[in-house]
Amino acid sequence: MYDPKPIIGVVGASARAAVHSLARAGYPTWAVDLFADRDLLAPSARCPLANYPHAIPALAERFPPGPVLYTGGLENHPAVVATLAARRPLWGNPPAMLERVRDPFFAGRAWSRADMPVRCPRVLPGDAVPPDGVWLVKPRRGAGGYGIRPFHPADPPLVPDDYYLQEFVPGAPMSAVFVGRGGDAQMLGVTEQLNGVGWLHEEYFRYAGNVGPVELPTETVLALSAFGRTIARHGELVGLFGVDFQYAAGVAYPVEINPRYPASAEVIEHATGRALMLDHAAGCDAPPGGWPIRRNPRHRVVGKAVYYAPWTFRFPESGPWDEWERPFDSWDLPTFADVPEPGSAVVSGPVLTMFETGSTTVEVRHRLQSRAKELDRFFDTNEEAYT
Repeated sequence: MYDPKPIIGVVGASARAAVHSLARAGYPTWAVDLFADRDLLAPSARCPLANYPHAIPALAERFPPGPVLYTGGLENHPAVVATLAARRPLWGNPPAMLERVRDPFFAGRAWSRADMPVRCPRVLPGDAVPPDGVWLVKPRRGAGGYGIRPFHPADPPLVPDDYYLQEFVPGAPMSAVFVGRGGDAQMLGVTEQLNGVGWLHEEYFRYAGNVGPVELPTETVLALSAFGRTIARHGELVGLFGVDFQYAAGVAYPVEINPRYPASAEVIEHATGRALMLDHAAGCDAPPGGWPIRRNPRHRVVGKAVYYAPWTFRFPESGPWDEWERPFDSWDLPTFADVPEPGSAVVSGPVLTMFETGSTTVEVRHRLQSRAKELDRFFDTNEEAYT
């Protein structure tokens, strides 16, 4: 039986968001990830990239016994999750469920409701020849959009165990957050995804943030809710999970199922005042403790954007992100998060995360873009001081 207020471990590529979500639910934490950023604000160990993720279970042994929760990336490593689950209670989906749900053909087999506005894009093995339309090459063990590219018939043959083909459906990229429990699921919110925005310097399919929550037509919401319940039942999903989809003309086209804490969860939390880790705990049959589920929301729309490196540099000693040194309140929305240590080499990929608020998604997007341009000017002006 779980302690009513256990110390929860968070492991994965980046632990900061989940650690702060757990703090909003009243849980103490420790973490193991790739970055150990300055604003992680929990006892932590850094997993060297060369040993990621296989060194995570051993690094986790440094911390007190108790449950462990994994974040993005580890869903592709069921053997690592199995090692963690053999040593600690697992707050998340077990390895067998990960292998089932991460099968690219799973959603199409589980969902066949042609009468509802949720339609799964066609999926083919990596070595197949698509019959028509536009197709994407996707890695079977991808995360955050890494490795996705358009399919070209002239490309060398693909290894089916490593890649698959998915039909490309034009539309607005979005994310839905669900919580699964006992073969059922509840949808907790929907956000827009920031994909293909040049001002964040990321590649087109790379994950770069969320803005929301957004309201969809009632028929679409009901269909998405039914889809979430269906995949939770067929996949035996528990706790928080996410569904990425393309949205066009009232129809949602699911393109990815993320059977773990999704990156958009903290956007929903700050916009609604709901501590989603209490839902996660309940989904994993753990007692939630005696903390309030809600705070009065301060923001109508919240935006989270991942700023990618425009060029190679070392992270400076100080900058506009230094507000992180103020007293920590997990319900205060930071301006910046995932702040690296000074002097850290930034070669490529994500640098830090920005947050903004506003009355509409358009307004929040504009504010995030302005903030990104400010960072461009800052790094350009200060480049000689730290290269």
